[in-house]
Amino acid sequence: MGTEQKNAAQQEMAKWLSGSQELGRAPAQIEYVCTFDLQGLRYYIFRYKKQISGKWTLGVCGGYEGEKLEHCGHIFSEEEEYAEADVSKRAAQLVKRVQKYWAEQAHVEEENKKKPGNFTNLVLLEQADWDPVALKKELKEKWKLVDQPGGQDAGKDSPAGQSSRAEAGDKNSFILHWQGAVVTVELVPRPVAGDEVDYSARKNHTWRNAAHIAKRHRAYLSVTVMHGKLSAQEAGMLLVKTVAACCSQRGVLGIYANGTVYQTEQYRHFAGMARAGAFPVRNLIWLGRYNGKKGLCSYTFGLSQFGYDEIEVLNSTAGEQELDDFMFAITNHIIYHNIVLKHGEIIGFQAWQKLPVTRSRGVAVPGESIKIEFPAVKTTPKATAPRYAGEI
Repeated sequence: MGTEQKNAAQQEMAKWLSGSQELGRAPAQIEYVCTFDLQGLRYYIFRYKKQISGKWTLGVCGGYEGEKLEHCGHIFSEEEEYAEADVSKRAAQLVKRVQKYWAEQAHVEEENKKKPGNFTNLVLLEQADWDPVALKKELKEKWKLVDQPGGQDAGKDSPAGQSSRAEAGDKNSFILHWQGAVVTVELVPRPVAGDEVDYSARKNHTWRNAAHIAKRHRAYLSVTVMHGKLSAQEAGMLLVKTVAACCSQRGVLGIYANGTVYQTEQYRHFAGMARAGAFPVRNLIWLGRYNGKKGLCSYTFGLSQFGYDEIEVLNSTAGEQELDDFMFAITNHIIYHNIVLKHGEIIGFQAWQKLPVTRSRGVAVPGESIKIEFPAVKTTPKATAPRYAGEI
C-alpha cells in the first residue's frame, strides 16, 4: 500500500462526504482504518464524524488498481454506527451492493436501447394506500387522458393479462389505453427491494434530504408505458402526464426515475412543460452534476430510453448554470433532431465553437457514454436554436 494512494483516497472520501447529498460540509474528523482487496482492486476503509461529539461512521473508497491514484468510483458510507468487529467484511458487503447496483443499471441501459419508448417510473408512497378513482379523474380533467379500449390497437408489447385484471376490477391496478399505447399503474405494497432507491436518491444534487425521505417509503406505484404505435417521444409525454397525476395521491414522498429520486414538487414543476405542449425533457432525462478533480462534471441519465448513448462532460471550467444550460440544450437537440453523436466528431452550436466528441466507458453512468469537451464559453447555447450545427 502506498502512502500517496492512501492519502488520495482519504481526500476523495472527505470530498465526497462534503457534497450536498451527504454531510454538506467536511467531516469534523476522518481517520484511516485499514484496506482490503476485492476482485483485484484495493479499497480503503475510513471512519468519520459529522461532529466532534458525534458517533463514528463507516466509509469506503476504491477500488484502486496497483499504485494508481484514480479509483473506479466506489465511494459510499452507511448510516449505522462504526464498529470494529468485522469491519472489512461489512465494507466489502457495502462495495458489493454498489457493484450490484451498477450491474443492474447497465443491464437496464442496454435493454432500453434495444426497445426505446417503453418506460417505468416508481412513485414512492409513505403507506400502501392510493385512490385509483381520483387518478382517473385527474387524468381526464387536467391532462385530457381517457381510456380508449377496444377500438385502439394496444400494440404487441402490451403486458399480457393486464386487461383482464382491469376488467375484473383489481383495486391495485389501473390501466389506460391511449392511441395504441398501454399505461399501467400498479400498487406494490412493499418498499423497493435492495439499496437502489437509497443510492439513486443521493444523486439528486438539488435535494439534500432525498435519501433520508426516500427511505421512509413503505410502498410504491409502478407506472409503466408500453408505447405500442406511439413514438418514444409521445410515449414519454404520456408517462410524464400519468406520473404527474399520481403526484396528487396521498403520501407521495418522491419519484424514482432516471437513476435518481425527484422531489414531488420538482417533478410537478418540470411537468409544466407537458401541460404547455412542450417536451418535458427534465422529467425524462436527469441532468446530474458533481465536482470532479479538475472541474465541474455533468451527465445525462435517461437518453438510453430513447435509444441514444448517455452524455458526460468531465472536468469543465464552465460554471454550474452554464454547464446545466449546455446539457439541457444538447439533450433537446439530440431528441428533437434525432442526432447520433459519434466518436471523433467535432460539434458546436456556433461556427466558432468546436467541441471534441469521444465515446468510451462511462464515468458516472453505466456502459459506454459520449464525452463532450465543453470549456467555458462566452455565450450559452439555447435549446430554442433553429438547428444543431453538427460536425464542423
